[in-house]
Amino acid sequence: MSAPPQTNWAPILAARAQNDRDAMKLYAAALSGLIAVFITFHTSTYLWRKTGLAQGLFSYSASLNFGFFFVKVDDSILALDYVLAVRAGWLAVANLCLTIFLSLKNTPLGFLTGWTYDRLNSLHRASGFMTSALVVTHAAMISAFYQDQQPSRLYETKQYFGILAAFTMFSTVAVALMFQRRRYELFYVLHVLLFIALVVFICLHHPDITKKVMIVIFIAAGLWILDRLVRATSLLYHGINNTATLQPLPSGGTRVIMKKSPSGARSGQHAYLWVPGVRYFETHPFTIVSTQPLEFVIDAHDGFTRALHEYAVKNPGVALKASVHGPYGYMPDPTAYDKIVIFAGGSGGTFGFGMALQLLRDLDAAVHRDITVVWVTRNRDLLEWFSPYLEKIARAQGFNISINITGRTELSEKVTSDQAASTSKRAVSEDRVEMADSPGQSDAFQQDLILGIPAHHGRPNIDEIVAQTLEGMSANSRVLVLGCGPAGLLQAVRQSATSRMVPNGAGISFQFEQFGW
Repeated sequence: MSAPPQTNWAPILAARAQNDRDAMKLYAAALSGLIAVFITFHTSTYLWRKTGLAQGLFSYSASLNFGFFFVKVDDSILALDYVLAVRAGWLAVANLCLTIFLSLKNTPLGFLTGWTYDRLNSLHRASGFMTSALVVTHAAMISAFYQDQQPSRLYETKQYFGILAAFTMFSTVAVALMFQRRRYELFYVLHVLLFIALVVFICLHHPDITKKVMIVIFIAAGLWILDRLVRATSLLYHGINNTATLQPLPSGGTRVIMKKSPSGARSGQHAYLWVPGVRYFETHPFTIVSTQPLEFVIDAHDGFTRALHEYAVKNPGVALKASVHGPYGYMPDPTAYDKIVIFAGGSGGTFGFGMALQLLRDLDAAVHRDITVVWVTRNRDLLEWFSPYLEKIARAQGFNISINITGRTELSEKVTSDQAASTSKRAVSEDRVEMADSPGQSDAFQQDLILGIPAHHGRPNIDEIVAQTLEGMSANSRVLVLGCGPAGLLQAVRQSATSRMVPNGAGISFQFEQFGW
């Protein structure tokens, strides 16, 4: 009696692998379509805001992943749970590549979509969470299948590397959740090291280059390395004969004045600052408040910003070797808008006043300007931080400035080295802006003049400011709302403005920069 014929698994597995690759090509095409829609619609204010397209990006991506989980699935020979487990692994690899792409600072997406690096970074984090969810799905399903059908495969060397890759992915997410806000320097170092380890473990988990996993990972890692090389080259180039002069400011502030400015830099954008005399291996992003010369106004938190301020207090006016790479950030065309309103909270004035200064340069004096700047601060010491820019903006025609002080009302004396040393140790929470419980609510306030500018002692009535801005505007009019500050301030502004968006009303565009790294 002859033995039963042996099943030739090679063509079956090859067909399954080809199905996975075909599905990933379709997935990549769908993602490209999403990006194309994103680019097309970001300039259409009413449709962009009212269709919820901006808020629905993650939901759309999640739907794509769920849909392609079942595209071109053939369970006629191989078990369905095994086929789906492998598909989850491929989707995890595809989403990891997307996560890496969204982390790049030198990316065309910033220009094409009108989203700043910070906003693209939020998609980077969302994509990272999606990748983690797919890794969990892949690991759970493939482990259950092998445990039931082929237990010996769980002890293969490449499976150990798969376990290490999954553990590294979870560690990356955990580190981001625990340390990104509290200990940025620690988070950054661990994030980079864990990413490198993840790439290595994935390649060792799938060492057969003919299966294409290594090729995909190498391409994604190559983009990451290229981005790093571009940034390093920019840092070296802009560091030639460049210095940073440090000036201590009250309440933990530091003014940094660069000798040279990168070409194309505009106020309101941000650049990464490198001061090796303070921290040799660290660069940090800060908003450019002025470009003539290039200036940063930096609030002391911890780590680098705290060390920078303490160095400035001990050595006021010192010039240190320094460099920047950048600038980064999308700048809207001010000539496309009839009115512009800028809301800034606390040290978010770096963005608010930076944008105002840039608008002052961009808009010719002959052009009718209608620009309102609303600054809210709890700490009156911050007036000294921004007084040079406030005076310049206040003298400009077509600019209206409103200063709102929600904290103490005594004007601080000019900072001395001893005072700066003591104020540098204050908690950053002192600079938090107290907002009303609702956009329309404001405190009863007193008013006086500071630098010739009306200053209100109390919280601003956001609802009233937005209503006055939109009053009498036609359907063809366009309003640009810019903002930087605590989440409460930006939420109040967005809520008030969106509540007034109607089909035949003025078009409203938003660009917000929120406190954070």
